Amino acid sequence: MTYFAPPTAGAEPLPHVQYGQAVHQALVAAGAEPVEWYMDEADFGLRADYYYRPYRPEPRPDGTVPLTPDPEHWQHGLQLSWTERGWCYLPLDEGSDPLWDEEDAEPLPVPVLADPDAVAALLVLLLAGRFDEIGSATVEWSHAPVQRTAILEHARRAGRA
Repeated sequence: MTYFAPPTAGAEPLPHVQYGQAVHQALVAAGAEPVEWYMDEADFGLRADYYYRPYRPEPRPDGTVPLTPDPEHWQHGLQLSWTERGWCYLPLDEGSDPLWDEEDAEPLPVPVLADPDAVAALLVLLLAGRFDEIGSATVEWSHAPVQRTAILEHARRAGRA
């Protein structure tokens, strides 16, 4: 697993870091640890990306084996992305780049600041290619109100709100 530390806004971490880390913890707990993940700030706003590639993972110390994308559905892998607009996913090409623009990405049917466990549960279905079982989740993260305020304030200071 590779993690790229997020940049800071001055001396403070970017406001979505706590949420991104909570989602990562939920993904790991669900057995779906990404091979790479990072959080940053792009021109359009804050983002967090989690990458999954088909490979033969080594068992963890507890004997469990991390989930990987079903190559029948995700030949080169899958990117799960969060932005201030919400969650989406995209297939990866052989160079591990998204096949589509994120504007064309498939939205994940969850709130913008969805409960991390709900995101992880839907991702497990995505990785397995079980698209017909994907419903929607409406539960927000318990810290969503505070997080939303921090993100909106950051966007305002950055001239995006």
